[in-house]
Amino acid sequence: MSKTYHFGVALHFLVCVLAMIWPGAWIANRIEPYVLGLPFFFFWYVLWMLVLFAGMWIAYVIRHGGQQND
Repeated sequence: MSKTYHFGVALHFLVCVLAMIWPGAWIANRIEPYVLGLPFFFFWYVLWMLVLFAGMWIAYVIRHGGQQND
């Protein structure tokens, strides 16, 4: 794979991790408003976990073409 692919995956992972720890947690550190019945801080973590999962899944599909090795 190219260096651009690896840089993109690493950048995506880094942005998601930083959003879940400092400074992202500092920005979202509040209980209200409630989003989908969750305090905003908890919703923030769930949102970034879903974004991280989606990005890693897309990177997997790009790298392996969605095929399983037998």
